[in-house]
Amino acid sequence: MSAAPPAIKSQPQYRGLTWDASGQAHLLLLAARDDALLASLLGALPSAPIRVIDCADALAAFSAPAALEVTRAASLETALGLLDDALARASMGLRLYLAGPEDAIWQAHTIAAAYGMGRREIRLCQTGSLARPVFCVHCRSMTRHVRTNIVPCAGCGRALFVRDHFSRRLGAYMGFQIDAEAPGQVPPAETVYP
Repeated sequence: MSAAPPAIKSQPQYRGLTWDASGQAHLLLLAARDDALLASLLGALPSAPIRVIDCADALAAFSAPAALEVTRAASLETALGLLDDALARASMGLRLYLAGPEDAIWQAHTIAAAYGMGRREIRLCQTGSLARPVFCVHCRSMTRHVRTNIVPCAGCGRALFVRDHFSRRLGAYMGFQIDAEAPGQVPPAETVYP
């Protein structure tokens, strides 16, 4: 089954995760619970070592096979720290799998990219919340977990219109001041990213 094309070319397209048979080792970060995804992954384990960092208690409903080295993290921040540590010690041939809300997987993607991991080594799957990370083009602040089409910037407080344009470098959608030409005329926000 193919995904619907994005509204704008810059928007990421996500597919379900499958193990990359060419990987010498595998690292899976779980930032949201998705039982169907996990059942699929656990049903076809590769022979190479697999480490799982789970900050969503996603494996709670599963008996983790002995082949998995599972580390539970109390928060996404802790999980990202563990990911950073794991990537600092990783060697060539590692395949990284990121599953969770866009904000979480793109924060993790940024860490992996800093270690030189490329598009062929990282697989992303959006699951859980559709909330977006939004980058303010005015003050360069990031506002996280945005569920509405208009949001106050966490940095400068401007009312930002959340665009569909996505920056892979920043791991966020662009936010522009909605009332720049008509100050004070801000329409009501609508929840569009549940």
